[in-house]
Amino acid sequence: MKEDLKKKIDEIENCISDIGWDLEDVQKELDNINNLIEQSEKGSIKDIDNFKRELKREGLYSEKLDDFIEEYMIYYNN
Repeated sequence: MKEDLKKKIDEIENCISDIGWDLEDVQKELDNINNLIEQSEKGSIKDIDNFKRELKREGLYSEKLDDFIEEYMIYYNN
């Protein structure tokens, strides 16, 4: 009986240890995903009107480009 209880305790401790390693792996994966989100947000344009204003200021704006931006925003920028 005593040996069975010790064996059961060892099994539970091993399970707890495994769960701890799994949680650590999951946390690392969540950190990686958060980093990817942050990186993608850094390169995104948040204010389209300001973007268009800057294009005009730099002499790069055209109606064709405006049409492209509008289409892009509709279909690709969720």
